[in-house]
Amino acid sequence: MRDGLRSWRSRRLAALALALCSGACEARDNGFIGSVDLGDDIIAPDVALDEETFVCRIQPDVLTRHSCASGMSGESGGCHDSRSALRLIATDEAPPCNDDGEIIDVVPDAYARNLEALRFTVQADPESSPLYLRPTGRAAHPRRIFDTSDDAAELIAEWIAQGAQ
Repeated sequence: MRDGLRSWRSRRLAALALALCSGACEARDNGFIGSVDLGDDIIAPDVALDEETFVCRIQPDVLTRHSCASGMSGESGGCHDSRSALRLIATDEAPPCNDDGEIIDVVPDAYARNLEALRFTVQADPESSPLYLRPTGRAAHPRRIFDTSDDAAELIAEWIAQGAQ
């Protein structure tokens, strides 16, 4: 793991620890400001998502390719960067990865924030995960982004399944 990702993970863990100690989480990331009450019985997802797979494959091959943050041309735009509870940051920055899918440079801030936002849309089973169900049209979503047989859907399912093991 590279220093950029390690540093990002350290900052995120410190922020999570502070939030758990105070009982509230500051929601500054991804374009909105406010507080979110975490409640009394916080249960962390039972999924350990692989950051390298996200940075090297999910962000560029799914989120960026399918314009998940900004919407496709002809749409009114602002899908997940302003119109949805799931806030994503549009980016066209190239993934900092080599051909083997390993992070070799500093992870762009947009990638790190998008991963953090997506963590809460992932269940241990891809078939029950909103991150898989919604873009494939199997759960409520304004439009179907891709079919379940599409490479993007298969990549999401594999990534989630890998994290659940």
